[in-house]
Amino acid sequence: MLLFRRFHFIWILIICESVSGNGVTKAVNSETTFTLVSGSVVPSTTSIIWKHRDNAGAVVKVIEWDREEGRTHIPNPNFQSHATLDETTGNLNLKYLQLKHSGVYTVDINSKEQRKKFTLTVVEPVSKPYITKECLPGDVPECSLSCVGEAPSEGSVIWKYWDGKKVQEKYPNMRTITVTNSSNPDSHYNCTLRNAVSVETSDPVYLKDLFHDSKTGIVIAIIIGSIIFIGVVVTAIWGLAAHREKRKHSRMQIVKRISFPFLSSHQR
Repeated sequence: MLLFRRFHFIWILIICESVSGNGVTKAVNSETTFTLVSGSVVPSTTSIIWKHRDNAGAVVKVIEWDREEGRTHIPNPNFQSHATLDETTGNLNLKYLQLKHSGVYTVDINSKEQRKKFTLTVVEPVSKPYITKECLPGDVPECSLSCVGEAPSEGSVIWKYWDGKKVQEKYPNMRTITVTNSSNPDSHYNCTLRNAVSVETSDPVYLKDLFHDSKTGIVIAIIIGSIIFIGVVVTAIWGLAAHREKRKHSRMQIVKRISFPFLSSHQR
């Protein structure tokens, strides 16, 4: 009996030292496992209770197991459909993680809280970014490129430029940059959003297309402006001609009345 108690005490100490205290960061809808020890739960273990303390300090039971009842119970709705317990190892598995699951996790073995703790941080992954452009005409045409996308939880922005020979990382943490044309037809930019759990990169924007579109826009603007100008000139000429024709007709009527007064009075 004494030997059994010593074995039980040693096993509890192993658990105390083996629970990982390292923090972990996971993406929303991913999963993680908190591992106590390798091996199986010894017969002397009568209960296992995992607890969660959120960032506000509130503590709730995540899942509990009782040997006598022979079942597990998840009392808090925040962990229902999320938490499972491996009854042979005591490991806690959390799946479909949500932001509300961030916090500190502890475990009670036989109603005794273990020393080590698990810190979990759940963050949203970044979205796939896309690049918007705004080009201005001038002696040296230039375009502003903006990297659009969600990068929560201290996300970073990196622009990558391919000059036809190598990739260069440029403009760290700048959402909008200004670029000019390149003689290399393969030169292009893309932007990358990154946080602790994910990385996403935009589709490339080629400078040849960018500044071709810019020149095309200038040509179209010139054509439209020319059409409007010609339309205004034609309208003015037509109006002037109509006005002259009207004045000419009025003068002819006056001449007739002066030259043929008898005819005019007879007609009346």
